[in-house]
Amino acid sequence: MRSEWDMPRPANQQTGANPPADGEFAAANDAGPRDGILDPSALVSLLVRKAIPIAVVAGVITAACVAAILAYPFSYKATAIVLADPRDQRVTLQEDVLPAIGADAAVLESMVQIVKSDGFLLATMKDLGLAGADGQIDRTSQIEALGKFRKKLTVERKGATYLVEISYAAESGEEAARIANGVANAFADSQNQSRNLATVNAAKSLAARLVELRAKLNASEEDVAKFKAEKGIVFVDQTNTLQMRQLTELSQQLAVAKNETEEARARYDEVKGGGSISISARQSGEGGQLSFLRQQRAELAQSLEQQQQIYGPRHPRIIQTQQMMRGLDSQIAEERRLLEQQLKATLDVAANKQAELEKQIASLSSGVSLTEAAQVELDALEREAAANRDIYQQFLARNKQTDELALLVEDNVRIVSEAVPPLRSTRPSLSMIGPALALVSLIIATAAIIGLNLGAVTRRVKRSATEAIRARVDRPRRPAQMPPQPATRKRRQTPDRDPLSLLDDWQDEDDGYAANGFKPDRYAQPKRSSASQRSNRDLRRYG
Repeated sequence: MRSEWDMPRPANQQTGANPPADGEFAAANDAGPRDGILDPSALVSLLVRKAIPIAVVAGVITAACVAAILAYPFSYKATAIVLADPRDQRVTLQEDVLPAIGADAAVLESMVQIVKSDGFLLATMKDLGLAGADGQIDRTSQIEALGKFRKKLTVERKGATYLVEISYAAESGEEAARIANGVANAFADSQNQSRNLATVNAAKSLAARLVELRAKLNASEEDVAKFKAEKGIVFVDQTNTLQMRQLTELSQQLAVAKNETEEARARYDEVKGGGSISISARQSGEGGQLSFLRQQRAELAQSLEQQQQIYGPRHPRIIQTQQMMRGLDSQIAEERRLLEQQLKATLDVAANKQAELEKQIASLSSGVSLTEAAQVELDALEREAAANRDIYQQFLARNKQTDELALLVEDNVRIVSEAVPPLRSTRPSLSMIGPALALVSLIIATAAIIGLNLGAVTRRVKRSATEAIRARVDRPRRPAQMPPQPATRKRRQTPDRDPLSLLDDWQDEDDGYAANGFKPDRYAQPKRSSASQRSNRDLRRYG
């Protein structure tokens, strides 16, 4: 027959104790170990029960956020827009020293980075009279002031355009607009002045270079003049020297002298050979008397023939005519002799003139040969002088143009929209952020409520029957401390209950003991043989 010590009984069979209600069994079951997995039905039930606390907590969080936003001193932000015009203003036909940016977007990005640089910002702060720009404070304070100024300043390119937005945030709208416009004006002035400064610097460089070029040109021209004086080279025009001109004229005179000599020799040979006087000789007056005498003799010869036909050979008229003819022949002979001498003299003069011209030409030809040899060196000197002259003239013209370009006003970079004092600060609109704050507050409140009631929304893990029985077997008890048991054991009947639920009842037995003020001694060591026997019987009975 089994004893009361053979197997533990449920807590509802304890002596002097009332059987627990179903709600107490549920509470005991909820107090068991859990695996941390959320139960959706329990979560929904919890949210429904805690809807009012969640709403209250969310409202408090939202109100606190709104109050913080209203209490926080938001700054005022003003924006100025600067246009970097890529078009080049063609006021004159001359090229500028520093052209406009054109279609190169990298130049505009470089301009933006220049505005963000420390040197530009320090100079701008000094012009605007901001604290930290002067040299009265130490370097550390100046760097800190620069960092604060940079945090409040925003410079960025507006999309893919040539517009640059310069914004500044300050405690007042007037201060923000003043500083934004100051930075924009400094940016535009620096870029425009950079082009003007480049032109001025170019003009100064050209002026300094012109001094050297002028000295070099003067030296080269002096070398040319000195060389001409040493070599006796005198140009009568751009291409001919004096010797060349003389040689040309002498050559022409020699040609004329040769013609005259040949003509004189021909007339002399003709007269000397007994020939008739040429037409050119008669036209020039040479042998005019001789021709007249010959004409008279021809007339007398004709008259003599007529007389011979009329008169006899011894007629006095015929004798007279013959005497006259002999006189004319002697005159003609004398005149021919004189003409021959005259032609001989003319021939000698022409020959002497020709010889003199040939001598002069020979002398000038040797001088011209020497001049041509020196002309090579002279040409080199003249080329160098001409090159120096061209360079000097180009630099001189460019210097004049640059001086005039420096007087022109450049405004390719200009402010197209000045910053105006804003009427509203940068505080966000409550109508826009209110729903977002409410949603975030609701999420935070819900998470807080779920965190506080996490045990009520997680599932409980039921141990297996074998683990429960082993836990009951390994738990030691002392017989002297066992509470009195009733004569009859009554088991609460539960319709259609799972047999494994008996293990839960056995687990609840200890809870019943604890409720009656009994604490079992877990350190008592019963006999292992009897405990093993009870464990085997329990396994056969309930397993």
